[in-house]
Amino acid sequence: MFRTLLRATALVATLAMTGCVSYNVTGPLGAPLHSAPVSSPRTAQIADVQVSAPGIDEANRTAIGRSLTAQLTPYVKSAGYFQQLSEFPTRLGENDVVLKFNMTSLKGHRGPHPGYVPGALLTLTLWIWVNGPIYVDSFDLAGDLSIVDRDGKELASAREQLKFERNVGLYGREYWAPTQGAKQLNELVGKLLDTATARLAQH
Repeated sequence: MFRTLLRATALVATLAMTGCVSYNVTGPLGAPLHSAPVSSPRTAQIADVQVSAPGIDEANRTAIGRSLTAQLTPYVKSAGYFQQLSEFPTRLGENDVVLKFNMTSLKGHRGPHPGYVPGALLTLTLWIWVNGPIYVDSFDLAGDLSIVDRDGKELASAREQLKFERNVGLYGREYWAPTQGAKQLNELVGKLLDTATARLAQH
């Protein structure tokens, strides 16, 4: 009995030590979760994405911004938010617009579930094998989207924040293949576009 308890304690301790990490959510965005509720007849360009989220050094801000900028053009196009997309340095027409994204929070964190250690020890690791929660994944994502005309005048804007937590057990897909908030970032971008393009339609 003591030997079994000792093994259980060692297993729990090993899993607990490997489970606490904070990171920046960077995608990939993947395909849009839904088609655009409102499709604008205008032509749009995607400006370089700004990253003002705290705790990120300049080199990583630049890398994340470039990556998101490259992903947003096919994302916006496939969802059908605008009739047409153009890319810089194509000159903007009179009714064309520019989409300016600013990511203000990209926090992701994985930590041990508060019930995991006592639960696993009290049940001699049965907690783990019946898919009791081992980790808690949490996300705090936020961003702004400003839609401006070719003269820089703002026509519409949106500001969204998404906070999300989920429990992760041994048999969950996220345990073995964590997406590190890619789906949540996709949802945030979709909400920004939905809101801002709906407001643009009123102009």
